[in-house]
Amino acid sequence: MKLGAPHRWTAVLTAEVRRTLSVRLWWLLLIPVVLLALAMSLFGSLITLLVPSATDTSAILMLTGLASALSMAAIVGAAYGALLAAGEYRHRTITLAFLTGTRTQVLGAKVAVAAVVAGLYGLVVAVLGPLLGGAVLGGQQLPSWGQLAGLGAIGILVCALWGVLGVAVGTVVPNQAGAVTLTVGYLLIGENLIAGALRAGDTSFGEPSVFARLTSFLPGNAGDLALYEAPVAAAGAGAETRTVLEFLAGVSAPPPGWVALLVLVGWTVAGVALAVVVGGRRDIT
Repeated sequence: MKLGAPHRWTAVLTAEVRRTLSVRLWWLLLIPVVLLALAMSLFGSLITLLVPSATDTSAILMLTGLASALSMAAIVGAAYGALLAAGEYRHRTITLAFLTGTRTQVLGAKVAVAAVVAGLYGLVVAVLGPLLGGAVLGGQQLPSWGQLAGLGAIGILVCALWGVLGVAVGTVVPNQAGAVTLTVGYLLIGENLIAGALRAGDTSFGEPSVFARLTSFLPGNAGDLALYEAPVAAAGAGAETRTVLEFLAGVSAPPPGWVALLVLVGWTVAGVALAVVVGGRRDIT
């Protein structure tokens, strides 16, 4: 009996989940995520030891450390997505994957799996980070559960979106090493260079240039803006907090966090659309 469209999508997704669970890649990448959560918990204790007066701002320190750890977890999620997609071409199993469904369906299944796994990385950091941090900081002032839950939810979403973007890169660049290098290298180095070039000539005085304002709309910076908005908001409103947000995210004239999230969603949709076009036309024989 010929499978209908809904059944076909279910079959493709089930096959992708089974392939994912049959290899160790996803949980091996979980190790650096756990280490990030541990590092975040130690961040607050180290600051309070070096600067005793920082105990008054321990809640802000924890939120900032959590945002930083989530930002790094998003990079791990992006690397996983790139490995997931490009790995099929490296091991020459892409033709077998396409036997389960159309190219768009296979890509859609990889997008779904990458989003869940990368989101899981964000969840681990969002849960373990505050638990370990709370244990380290003891009875000091801690963030409210609402602040932690809000930042955690944003972090999970940012990680999931970067997992999807990683799949898009891995589909467009089928070389596994090249895809991972491009993804991680762009986030760690490339985007900082682009942002620096856009902000060249600007000073801390006066309004930023049109080019400098574009830094907020780069994909990595957009995710960081959404993450760092919570600790900056906890520190209070004012011009100084805006300067801190610009410093943490590496941008000029940042928009609200929800706008930054929409920017990252836009980049993700564009990346998947490009992957559909490129992957659909690639000769795999």
